[in-house]
Amino acid sequence: MRTILTIVSLLLALSCAKNSTEATLEAIDLALTHLSNEDCDKALDLLREVGPQNGNPVYLQVLASAYACEADYDEVRFIADDLSSISVSSGQDIFKSLSTLRLSDESAADSASYVSLRTALNTINGSTSGAPSHAKRVRKFGPRKAGDLSLQVLLLSLVNLGKFLNYYGNTDSSGAKGGLTGNNCFIDYNDGRAQIFVSTGVSTGACLSTTDGHPDLDQSTATGKRRLCEGLVLLTNTFDVLESLDLSGSSTLSKLEDIATEIYDLKAAAISQGLGTLINMTSQSECEAHVATAPNLSDLEYLYALVFDAGLL
Repeated sequence: MRTILTIVSLLLALSCAKNSTEATLEAIDLALTHLSNEDCDKALDLLREVGPQNGNPVYLQVLASAYACEADYDEVRFIADDLSSISVSSGQDIFKSLSTLRLSDESAADSASYVSLRTALNTINGSTSGAPSHAKRVRKFGPRKAGDLSLQVLLLSLVNLGKFLNYYGNTDSSGAKGGLTGNNCFIDYNDGRAQIFVSTGVSTGACLSTTDGHPDLDQSTATGKRRLCEGLVLLTNTFDVLESLDLSGSSTLSKLEDIATEIYDLKAAAISQGLGTLINMTSQSECEAHVATAPNLSDLEYLYALVFDAGLL
């Protein structure tokens, strides 16, 4: 009797596993149909119903797309229209172009569209343990699927970085920092190195005062630190993918190679000033824990002066 019960239990387990796989595949297929019709909510409902699938790269891609759909983001449209509009003559032109993309315009911190894109990114970045990276995705999913996931991370990061630059950089329609009424710098600078760098007025454009930062990036608050880290990891995950993927063979995506070439100067500036730990930190939670101590928060301030305020003029 025990043998019979064991066999029945095994058969039931196999049947459930098969049904679970079939349910996931069906949910993915139907979700893609809903996404093609821009019905984000129905796609999300289907995918959530089958539960977390961190080992299924296709599920992760579609789920991330469903979250991004809520922000009116469409990958095909972004590649066809927005990517080509990014000027790549310098790192500063790249930042300015990102702040003027179709989806970049923001009027509030933590807007619904910004949070939807952040959730889409977290869906993929959270699929591996520890700090996210292309290398970890390769180890877990293999080169081809990891490449698909990392490209999605790159594009989503660029879109949300555009929103971040637009709002906290207070840019006008041309992408000029401080072009609207309000702040001319990203943050109020307390770090001595950052204060000297900003006050010289040589490399930071409209940002000339150390007390001219955006009020929603108040680094004395937990929310302000969280937002500062969000800006950092948008940039560092962009660096990670650009440095890991070879996109030179794609005429459609070759612009990304140009972005990689020019934007690296901003990273190099941070590294040259001893900020290599921060500029290579791809984990939001690690960043928030790191800047809980005053010296590390000062380093993040200096990085913002060197990279964000010098990068967006």
